Amino acid sequence: MVVEKIGELAEKRGIEIEEIREFDPRVLDIDVRTRWKCKFGCNYYGKRYSCPPNVPENYEEFIKSYSKAVAIIYRYEDFTKSKIDMQKTLVEIENAIAFEYPFAFALFPGGCDLCEECEFEKNGRCVSPEKVRPSIAAMGIDVGDLGIELGVGKAVAVILIH
Repeated sequence: MVVEKIGELAEKRGIEIEEIREFDPRVLDIDVRTRWKCKFGCNYYGKRYSCPPNVPENYEEFIKSYSKAVAIIYRYEDFTKSKIDMQKTLVEIENAIAFEYPFAFALFPGGCDLCEECEFEKNGRCVSPEKVRPSIAAMGIDVGDLGIELGVGKAVAVILIH
């Protein structure tokens, strides 16, 4: 049921889903290197509420507290536009499944781009913290560990379900 709901909401937003894959997050090998890549290689580091060092350090414990998650593999033509659409959709999906899965928690594909101009970057205060979720990399997840090969025109988002 949750997979169908995700597909429906994504389709409404015009997101081209390639696959929705269920997995057990407890078996993930959380990789600290993803956060190092954030710090040394991403211009969002420290500038977005969704990115390190603003994401708590106990992310592994948090992820391992879930027993079910989904990876949403989607196609895009314009990465930034699709990323923003997916970030908005992920929050909608959380809200749509909240009754059945009250602890559902999305992980953004990349740093937050919900606002046209980021107030957090300017003054350290996010104007919509209730909508922002950590990036996948900020949580120590290497999507390659899920058997997902990304390339040009393909991205992934994650929702921790239960």
